[in-house]
Amino acid sequence: MSNKITFILEPDSGKLTAEVSCISADLLIDLRDDLGTSQNLNCGKPMEGQSWKPGNLKDDCHNIWLHRIYHNSVVDGPGRRSVVQVAGCSIRCPGCYVPETHNRENGKLAAVASIVEEIIANRHQHDGVTILGGEPFDQPGPVAELVFRLKRLGIHVVIYTGNTMATLAKRRYPSVHYIITHVDLVIDGPFIHQLTVNAGEYRGSQNQRLIFGSQDRTKAPFISAV
Repeated sequence: MSNKITFILEPDSGKLTAEVSCISADLLIDLRDDLGTSQNLNCGKPMEGQSWKPGNLKDDCHNIWLHRIYHNSVVDGPGRRSVVQVAGCSIRCPGCYVPETHNRENGKLAAVASIVEEIIANRHQHDGVTILGGEPFDQPGPVAELVFRLKRLGIHVVIYTGNTMATLAKRRYPSVHYIITHVDLVIDGPFIHQLTVNAGEYRGSQNQRLIFGSQDRTKAPFISAV
């Protein structure tokens, strides 16, 4: 694996973060002297029962199968949204509005860092970011990494899933738990074409729920479902 240093500048706070991998000890010491404190984040698939940490996954946690990014959406969550639409879906609801997102081959493998860069570049145009698909929870590692980076920047995050919260709760993946406990709003449930009439705000069908995140992470993950 080649040496890699990625610098992330947060324009609102002026904070500079350097993410490094496979660099020499001397260079790491120089970076610490210049930038201050550091934290070790080992890329390796987490064992069952471990909590998820940024970078604490296999190496491809920094790349995501992406269908497209679009901006200025007013139907995919509160306010005006930038939307990250992932590629690949194992649920494939009958009558889905975007069947072209079902196959990963219709998308491309994109760096999470590049997605965040585009979001930051368009930050003045949106009130938050929505992650939808495809099915985001088919890629829990990269999506958790994306959520971590967005929340670190103070960005409001909405995620759509064709899974129910009950189904997700049964998965023993730390990255899944991290996502559902750190986003601001989950819209869950499969799309049911027969229930599209009067589905309600942001929903595709009546069965889907708006589940708002708790501000107090010491309490239950979610405190309100509509």
